[in-house]
Amino acid sequence: MTSSATPFAASPADQAAAWVARLHADDVGEADWLTLETWLAADPAHVDAYAEAEGLWAALGAHREAISAGLDPQDTDRSHGSIDLARRRHARGAWTRWSLAAAPIAAALVAGVLLIGPMIEGRAVTYVTAPGQTRDVTLKDGTTIAMNGGSRLTVRLTGKSRTVEMGEAEAAFDVTHDPSRPFLVTVGESQVRVLGTAFNIRRDATSTRVSVSRGLVQVSDLQDASQAVRLGVGDAVSRDDDTDRAVVSRVGAAEAQAWRAGHLIYNDRPLSEVATDLSRAFSTPVTVADDTAAIRFTGVLELGDEDRVITRLEGFLPVRAYRAAGGYELRRRPD
Repeated sequence: MTSSATPFAASPADQAAAWVARLHADDVGEADWLTLETWLAADPAHVDAYAEAEGLWAALGAHREAISAGLDPQDTDRSHGSIDLARRRHARGAWTRWSLAAAPIAAALVAGVLLIGPMIEGRAVTYVTAPGQTRDVTLKDGTTIAMNGGSRLTVRLTGKSRTVEMGEAEAAFDVTHDPSRPFLVTVGESQVRVLGTAFNIRRDATSTRVSVSRGLVQVSDLQDASQAVRLGVGDAVSRDDDTDRAVVSRVGAAEAQAWRAGHLIYNDRPLSEVATDLSRAFSTPVTVADDTAAIRFTGVLELGDEDRVITRLEGFLPVRAYRAAGGYELRRRPD
């Protein structure tokens, strides 16, 4: 939190409430997010308190104006369409004080003083791309999603949250900052929680890879939220479903979203991953033989002409491409 922010009170709940208020401000900056990262990492209780405070803020949602008037959303003068001016002024002062020092209202919310009806859930929308096809999607909140070929995403926006479910897919997200509505991506056996960022997710049949080009994300186990890693700019995490092992590494900004620029960058990656990426980029599928999948590849592939890419792989690696089942199969070259 910046030096101009309200000093923290003693309890994690009060600190978390102050953080949520700060991050909702118009002048929130990268320094605030980085300081939040340090605070979250200092104590597991901070993570729980922040999640609860964020949820309470989200519950205010569309009713903030009525709440700032000190009324239940339905408590208006129906005959004149107005509310008592003195009550409005008094409550606006209270709302301003909460925005500056969030702890009192957080305590009231926890105690159940504030009663808010349930939000109307948004309907889910599914976006699909065929192999060789890309698509840019802009959500109602301003978030943009660039989808690679052969991808499927289901998005749901509500008054409380923004969620995405990914199947086998690759997509680059640029998420609009909104502390009142967490942005969560469920992919494979992981959940990605966005703390204000741009990032890329690649999912194949057995693994997930998340890389960050701006801001912060948290990647956690769906079954055990305590198993989590936080990624900053230039960080990536790869998780294998079979071993349940997550490996954090550093990646360049160009590598993270290279597919958007028409090329693929690899640093000691298995050939099976390369084949999956090429099957997304082109309409012709590329597979690998079982004894070939683990061959490692380092290099850059330009996604212009499919035959040229395959020829390039044959030149780089001890493999040969065979036409099979309407596509290519990469097999280890005979000695």
